[in-house]
Amino acid sequence: MHRGVSLALAAASALAQSTSLVVTGNHWMSASADERKAFLAGATNMIMLEGAYAKKNNLPMPQVGAALIKGADTVRLADVEARITRWYEANPGSLSKPVMAVIWQEFGKR
Repeated sequence: MHRGVSLALAAASALAQSTSLVVTGNHWMSASADERKAFLAGATNMIMLEGAYAKKNNLPMPQVGAALIKGADTVRLADVEARITRWYEANPGSLSKPVMAVIWQEFGKR
């Protein structure tokens, strides 16, 4: 099995044991760096899929996806993972905040 697929499955397995579909800082900080990167790869693929769907159907690119792509177009996956981790380390009282909200805050508002 491809390494990325096995990492995504491991991350999904860890999340499946949670009662929530929303990945928060609690999940993020208890995950390994590889599981975090697998989550980010999955989120990126969904954003790209949404953009491809919009393009195919002559719709505008969703604003959130466009902003995230623009905000993160010059960084590596490992850099995104480290930046989110540093954010949660600097804000331990915000571990209930969804990871996607942190991503939007750190990368989407440019």
